[in-house]
Amino acid sequence: MEVSRKVVKQPQEEEAFHSPSLSEVEALSILSQPLFTLRKKSTLVNQGDPFQGLYIVHCGMLKQSHQHKDGVKLLTHFYLPRDVIGLDAIGDRTYTGTVTTIETSGLCLIPFSQIEDFPTTDAIHMQLLRCLSNAVHYGHTRLRKILSQPSEARVASFLLTMSYKYRELGYSSNFLRLPMSKQEIANYLCMAPETVSRIISHLQHRGLLSVNGHEYCIVNQEGMARISEHIR
Repeated sequence: MEVSRKVVKQPQEEEAFHSPSLSEVEALSILSQPLFTLRKKSTLVNQGDPFQGLYIVHCGMLKQSHQHKDGVKLLTHFYLPRDVIGLDAIGDRTYTGTVTTIETSGLCLIPFSQIEDFPTTDAIHMQLLRCLSNAVHYGHTRLRKILSQPSEARVASFLLTMSYKYRELGYSSNFLRLPMSKQEIANYLCMAPETVSRIISHLQHRGLLSVNGHEYCIVNQEGMARISEHIR
């Protein structure tokens, strides 16, 4: 199978949530406790738990879901290595969603008291402000896309955003291992699982994507970008 190696700069690269750089993570990690491991399908925090601090993902993948008062449960985040969990809990001092591991993951906790009490926190505060700004921007962008994009464009944008995040981490932007299920992807994109499966099959039929279990290969980045931008 021939894979297009052309690197396409897509609009979603500018709109995607940018994980902190390695140097930024190292700066925050000065305050962190030792690394710990959570097995697959373990709960890190529950929605409504008192805010204890921020978690930095070192390996693996996690998801965050939020249950509304009417009982509707939405998947709001996927967390990859270098992502910071808990930024949306700082204001109310409670975690806004339940965070669970999709696969075995390594994390470290930064107790918020450490950040507040640390004597020289100017640089660290700036890193947190950048993370907060990115998180707010990402939330607004994601909601706007879900409200404005047709289903096929949503799936294409999701795959390209994951591709960009993997490239930021130093991995291939064409070959993606996505441990989440299609049902979880559908929940995240506010779509029916059957619709996501149908669109993925259609993208494969068009020669833009190859899928084998949890292994996704974006065969044609440029073609996928055109779909994400509604260009036929």
